[in-house]
Order: sequence, then structure tokens, then C-alpha cells
Amino acid sequence: MQGNVEIRNNTIEDFVILRKDNKPTYNLSAAVDDYQMKITHVIRGDDHKINAFKQIQIFESMRWKIPEYAHIPLIHSKEGKKLSKRDDASTVEDYKKIGIFPEALKNYLLRLGWSYENKEIFSEKESIDLFNLKNIGKSPSKLDFDRIKSMNEFYIKNTNDKILLEKLCEYSELYKEKIPEKFYSTIEKSLSFLKNKSKCLEDIYNNSKYLFSYELKIDQEEKIDRSKLNIIKLIYSQIKIGGSINKEFLKKLFDQIIKTEKINFKELGQPLRIILTGSEYGPAVYDIANSLGLDEVLKRLEVFFDKIDKNIKN
Repeated sequence: MQGNVEIRNNTIEDFVILRKDNKPTYNLSAAVDDYQMKITHVIRGDDHKINAFKQIQIFESMRWKIPEYAHIPLIHSKEGKKLSKRDDASTVEDYKKIGIFPEALKNYLLRLGWSYENKEIFSEKESIDLFNLKNIGKSPSKLDFDRIKSMNEFYIKNTNDKILLEKLCEYSELYKEKIPEKFYSTIEKSLSFLKNKSKCLEDIYNNSKYLFSYELKIDQEEKIDRSKLNIIKLIYSQIKIGGSINKEFLKKLFDQIIKTEKINFKELGQPLRIILTGSEYGPAVYDIANSLGLDEVLKRLEVFFDKIDKNIKN
């Protein structure tokens, strides 16, 4: 906030209100617009401060009731420059594309340059009831994309799984590959771990893609250490014999193999994750296996073995 600002009328130049083609300029349009909409408070960036005085002159000339004017600091980029369309994630659409919740973005923007005690999260009602102009700082705020995603992570973790699934499906249909309806139930049951560390809907989508759009690409296949092939085959045979992929069974099996083969968990878990999801990144192997089910785990391992055999023969 700028406090009370006063200037002399004679410091304001004679400004144009109509162009040669009789189209109104910004200040006339803004003043008439505010009057016709019965605006009581005009809040703009502090780069419009001088325009406020010009608009007040128009209001006075027309004998209209003058609104209250307030000017707040601009939002800057991380580099401290005025935010522009060239900056990453500078429009609402940019945030929609990665799956930032509207309520998370509103909450972040509310706290950008404004504070109320030590409170961080505000409901819509609290935002309306508690917001005031006097608590706005005087210095420009910097748009922090990481902070926006952290705020969104909070909303993801605190959203009911059924509602979160609806948001995910709507998001995928608009910006990604549409999720087939037959996978909705499986994804909903898996959201407890799929949303773990996810900061946006795009993260959840990428984490869950192995469930509805699986493909083991050559570039991922090549990252699997062939020296660990016998270990993977051993895991396959033990799972098939045991007829189980629950965490307790897998942990006991993995611990035994790690001890016998003198390897670490990553050497075992990473190739399994790649085979089962088509990616080296994603949820924990235990969660992946449990969400796929015994038959699908065995099937994907078998497809991988077939590929390896064909490559060897060729």
C-alpha cells in the first residue's frame, strides 16, 4: 500500500480522452466502466498510480461519486523484473496445463505480499472475511513457482480421493491422454501412494500412467543391467510359486535375494520398476506390484523375457 498520496492538478498534463477516430483512450474507458458498474473500490498495480489522478479528474468533471483508489506493488519474476507473458507460468492457462488447483493458486496469490498473523491456508470464506488492504506490503513480490507447487501439494493431499480422481480424469481429457473408464477404480484405490510427493495433477498422471498406458520402450529397456537378469527371473519364479505380491511376501523375498546376491535394494528395485512401469521413476515397487495385481505382474515380466530372448536370437 502507498498510504495517502496527493499531487497538484497542474502537475498532470492535458491528457487525450478521444483519439482521432473518436475511440476512447484507456483512462476515459476505465473511468466510465468503473462508474457504470458502480465500482466502490479500485485496486490496481502501482504502475497505474498517475492514471488514478486522471480518472479522478474525469469523475469530478462528470460530478460522479469518486471510488476509493488503492495501488499495490507489482508481481515480479524470480529475477526481480516485471512479470510478462514471456515468463514461464505467467498465465492461468499455464497452471491449468500442469494441474494446479484453482483454490491453491488463489491461496498463493492471496498470500503474495499480504499476510494475516501466521496463517498460510485460507478457505474462500476466510479470504473474503480476513483480507484487508492495510496488510499489503510495499515491496514488489516475486512469483515463486516452487512455492505454488508446494501449496498445490497441500491441496492434493487434503482432497478426498473420489474428488481427486474426478479432477485427474478431467485434467487428462483436457491436456493429456484420456484415461479409460475401466481403470478408474484401480487408480482410485492407488491414489493413497500415487499422490505421495505429487505437486500437481500432471505428477499424479505420470505416476499412474503405467496402469492404463503401459509400454516398455527400447531406451528404457536398455537401462536394465543384463547381469541382473537371473535375479529378475528368480523373482518371477518365486512370485509365481508363492502366488502372492503383497508387501510382506515381496519384502521377505527381496531381503533374501539382497543378502544372497550381495546387492543393494536399488540394484533389484530399479530394473523391476522399469519392467513393470516402463519408467525408472515412479511409486515404490511394492505399491506398483500391488496395484497391478499378480497376473499382470507376471504377464509384464514374461513379455520382458520374451523380448530379451528374441534379441539374443537376433
